[in-house]
Amino acid sequence: MTYLDIQSLQVDFLQQNKSHNVLNDVNLQLPQGKIGVIIGPSGCGKSTLLNVLANLNQEYRGRVSINGQLPLEHIGTALILQDYGLLPWKNVWNNIQLGLEIRKIAKEETKTRIEAILKKMGIADLKKRYPAQLSGGQKQRVAIARSLVLEPELLLMDEPFSSLDALNREEMQDILMQIWQETNLTILLITHSIEEAVFLGQKIFVMSACPGTIIKTFDNQIAGDYSSRGKVEFLDMCNTLRSYLRKES
Repeated sequence: MTYLDIQSLQVDFLQQNKSHNVLNDVNLQLPQGKIGVIIGPSGCGKSTLLNVLANLNQEYRGRVSINGQLPLEHIGTALILQDYGLLPWKNVWNNIQLGLEIRKIAKEETKTRIEAILKKMGIADLKKRYPAQLSGGQKQRVAIARSLVLEPELLLMDEPFSSLDALNREEMQDILMQIWQETNLTILLITHSIEEAVFLGQKIFVMSACPGTIIKTFDNQIAGDYSSRGKVEFLDMCNTLRSYLRKES
């Protein structure tokens, strides 16, 4: 059974009493423990697709299955948004603690989990700071820590590194790859960066312009190869993706 299985997904939005088709006949399959990356033109419905998987939008037609369950039934999903989603009135520790409180995890286990994830993400010295006191890269680490502390099966990421400079972006890509190697998480990530898609995506899904659908799926053998950036194979895959995206822009 495919871990993530989307068949004939359609999503419509009602605006000014008119129905607008956002996603049309989307078919996507991702095995457990793999990293999938979705890339496509702006406004093609990428975020709408993640919202369906995260159970933030239940108004859809078609089949959506996560490990054999509907998104509503699957409690092992975590979502990281583009703007990090940190609460400005809570410090780093309390932001990370929030999900554990909601799930009523025991205090001692909560403390153990938070200390471990702070150390893993290299932000233990920031635990008393507030989001306004953090850099973009630090905020991203906190957002990832808040998701990972819940020990999810499926991690959804909506353009998580888009606001970072080039060096921080590559560092966060490397960290995400290390996390995947350690946890074997299933990850589905949205990006506008072709290079990011090629480095991270073991499966790359190319979407059409709105109404969005999957027009091409690539099995990418060089994903996660730190030495691949700049090599001919890497550049060839980037150029192939670019050609598909130009047709849709």
